[in-house]
Amino acid sequence: MSQDKFVLVFLEGIYGVTYHRLLTPFMKMMNGGAPIHFFKDFDELKEFDPEEISHIVVSRACTVTNYQSFSAWLKANDIKLVVDLDDYWELNKDNPSYNLYKQYKSVEILESLRMADIMWTPSTYLSKHMHRENPKAEIYIIPNTLDLSHEQWTKRKKPSKEVRFGYVGASSHSKDIDLISYDFTGKKMYSIGISDYTKRFKASHAMSVLPVDRYGELYSNFDVSLAPLQSNMFNRSKSDLKVVEAGYTRSSIIASNTTPYKESIQDGVTGLLCSSPRDWKNAIESMTKEKHRELSGNLNRYVKKHYDLDKLNKIRTESLGL
Repeated sequence: MSQDKFVLVFLEGIYGVTYHRLLTPFMKMMNGGAPIHFFKDFDELKEFDPEEISHIVVSRACTVTNYQSFSAWLKANDIKLVVDLDDYWELNKDNPSYNLYKQYKSVEILESLRMADIMWTPSTYLSKHMHRENPKAEIYIIPNTLDLSHEQWTKRKKPSKEVRFGYVGASSHSKDIDLISYDFTGKKMYSIGISDYTKRFKASHAMSVLPVDRYGELYSNFDVSLAPLQSNMFNRSKSDLKVVEAGYTRSSIIASNTTPYKESIQDGVTGLLCSSPRDWKNAIESMTKEKHRELSGNLNRYVKKHYDLDKLNKIRTESLGL
């Protein structure tokens, strides 16, 4: 790439996906001297000289009114489009937003994927579906990870003689939680205070919802992170970020034996995998402080080796020609 050109990154808002997939890695790249600019609205493109733009990076989709015209503009100015996608473009049918998402957001994602020159995703499973939509684009697998210079990921755990369990899943995970089917009465259980999650777990503690740049602090409350997940196309397309978060916060993890977790957790070594309510019961009741320390130590070493932000950013910079 010419030294006179720069990369434009579309950051319409800061939430889970854009925080981990755009803001965190690109700020690290900018601090290292990479020619990066953020923009919030596609109308802002007219403020830039297209001859100075090498790539435009978007999370999931471009929000333009005419995709054909935008594609023609990209080609005329020799600007490469990079689409970063970490979720499948169709929600489960039981999701309240299924019809709305399918009618609007799914269309935007597919239109963007089909005109992309480069596609990034943390999921090998999802990459196969992306390839079918656009076999000409280059695809790079870039796992989600954390920036350990952010204090939220280095906060020490509060002392406790008892093993403490925790759940920090976002909204719309009620059916995933039901997979555990375990009554935590009598145990120290910290659940995020969303929907009826605390009631479902019969948790002893409800944790406040924190903004995306602080939610890592929640891991300081407990030892064992619970990651239940139903096996369906949407969930199999997810990243293993919960594994990375547990590893870097020195938490042990008990997770569903499904993609994406079964690919990154070695059962009994870096975590525990569960395929049934009986498995969840046995895993929870078998957890001691000693077992937690062993599993969390193994997981911490694993994520440090495989999920280093600087190493993963090299994939980004190389694909952008920086």
